[in-house]
Amino acid sequence: MPETTAKDANYYREMVDQLLRSLPAFPEDRFAGRGIVLCGGGSLYFPCLWVCVRVLRSLGCTLPIELWHRGPREMPEEAKVLLQPYDVVFRDAFAAAQQFPVRRLDGWELKPYAILNSRFAEVLYIDADNVAVRNPEFLFETDLYRQTGSLFWPDVKIDGSNVTNATWELLDMPFREEEEFETGQLLIDKRRCWRPMQLTLHLNEYSDYYYTAFFGDKDTFHLAWRKLTQEYSIIPHRPVALDNYGVLIQFDAERERLFQHRINAKWTITARNTRVAGFIYEEQCLALLRELQAQWPASFEELSFTPAEQAAFKEIANRIFCSRTGGEQAGDCLFQPDLTCTWSGRSYGWLLEEDKDGDAVLIITLLNKRRLCFLRKTPEGRWEGHWRFSGQPLVELWPQTTSGSELT
Repeated sequence: MPETTAKDANYYREMVDQLLRSLPAFPEDRFAGRGIVLCGGGSLYFPCLWVCVRVLRSLGCTLPIELWHRGPREMPEEAKVLLQPYDVVFRDAFAAAQQFPVRRLDGWELKPYAILNSRFAEVLYIDADNVAVRNPEFLFETDLYRQTGSLFWPDVKIDGSNVTNATWELLDMPFREEEEFETGQLLIDKRRCWRPMQLTLHLNEYSDYYYTAFFGDKDTFHLAWRKLTQEYSIIPHRPVALDNYGVLIQFDAERERLFQHRINAKWTITARNTRVAGFIYEEQCLALLRELQAQWPASFEELSFTPAEQAAFKEIANRIFCSRTGGEQAGDCLFQPDLTCTWSGRSYGWLLEEDKDGDAVLIITLLNKRRLCFLRKTPEGRWEGHWRFSGQPLVELWPQTTSGSELT
């Protein structure tokens, strides 16, 4: 839960109330038609996007696709060339934010922003690491979607859910025992769902507060719809996990397999891909990855820094930082120039990325580049952010002084 006081909670509740009192009407002239929205880029997610798009087109899906990314670093021109033959339009979210401002676009936050600002009036959103097994265009004609203008999929049922009574209280609502969402795929009619989508975006813009109570973006959709008492449709079949939750199988209303979401078995061209028993089209997907490997843009592997990133690199590399997690001392962290770090005896990676506002963001990753934490520099000289997993506690890093004394 957020490490905040009742005063903080009241501040965010009032912000939500003010947002809902001032929401503009649906802009009829901005959106038209149906299409698919994808998000991602960079060396970690481009192989997933490549497979996702290629499989959709091989299944006969003709819907136009918008691929939203976070600046040219995630999507260099050489990468765009590879997907352009498949009716993919690239949208730079950092550029779009100059016209349609947003507070934060670190990763999960990009999803609702892309859905809202895509050119489509009706959106089928699909995660980059999700592989369809049938043409999903039919979903727009299903009774479930047409009844409410939104269609979601349930998450697996696990013990120790992150969504608690206190989570609902953040939005001043009583707890409801309901299926949680798994938003690796969803359908939205923006005309009918404009208000809850605006609230969903707000909850993600303030991810530094809400993600400590929600597991990323998925719960923000659920609670936004409930806050506005807007009805939604949900597939009546829970997903099935393959390979110990490496892949989630999601179904249509008749319980026919439709999506295979590789939540913990993402495609790669730099290591051996995980074979998952029961995964449909596995051989075809692996063949697509070999095709991509032969065309892989060298620009994805370049480590050139922007001036803001270079300044941060000079400040961080070869330095030992003290740390706290959730208010507790968490040991020293040594940042190596090769973009690895040792933190309390464990090995991680680290990245620097300039965000939409021109500020450097310090990102802690697993060695496979999965992003664990986005840290921003405070006026006091600390780097702060929240772990995106395992309870989402606040992380604080500050350079060790010559005497080794701690900041307070």
